[in-house]
Amino acid sequence: MRFSDYGHNSHVGRVRVHNEDCYLVDTENGFCVLADGMGGHEGGEVASQIVVDSVSNSLRTGMALAEALVASHYAVLEAAANGEGRPGMGSTAVALKLNEGKFEIAWIGDSRAYLWDGMELTQLTKDHSLVQKLVDEGAITPEEAMLHPQRNFVTQAIGMSELHTMEVGRIRGHHTPERQYLLCSDGLSSEVTSAEMEAILQQDIDVQQKIEMLVEKALGNGGSDNITAILLTT
Repeated sequence: MRFSDYGHNSHVGRVRVHNEDCYLVDTENGFCVLADGMGGHEGGEVASQIVVDSVSNSLRTGMALAEALVASHYAVLEAAANGEGRPGMGSTAVALKLNEGKFEIAWIGDSRAYLWDGMELTQLTKDHSLVQKLVDEGAITPEEAMLHPQRNFVTQAIGMSELHTMEVGRIRGHHTPERQYLLCSDGLSSEVTSAEMEAILQQDIDVQQKIEMLVEKALGNGGSDNITAILLTT
């Protein structure tokens, strides 16, 4: 199954000097991957590029989605050991694959995927993060999580050498043509509320215009991180 249309954009934001996000949409093979690098200049941007390249190559050879993300973890570790990028560099990632009327999403960290059915926006992924753990425990609300001083602290990340096992989030479901999928780095989700996203997605404009408006909203709300978003339709 192929994507019939998609909108995309990546912006450095208003605070960062370098964009450490990376993404790829493969319309021919029906998958996309988005990575949010960590580690600064020549670190995070190298890690996110390795993740995108590794996951894409793995999927094109028939590897399963979650296994492709795990393979990218070892690719980042190997690159750092060989002097590419910086020691300790890493990345979060989210990837989507369509196949015969079904969708599959896998993720590591706090890069997200949402489902837009034309009326309601549903978050499909669940962050591997400290604030998500606090939300799950009832210690803070989702609204408080967006303002929490440790909201960028992830508990799982590609390239995190101290992890003995990599926890990959996974979700599968049936795809219907009227649905759209929004993938984004936390530069969007930490600045723009679900209600604000819905207000933009319900507008009668094309997918690229919606993406541009989402990025502009994130910039207007602070733009404290790199912002990357992809809106896919089939």
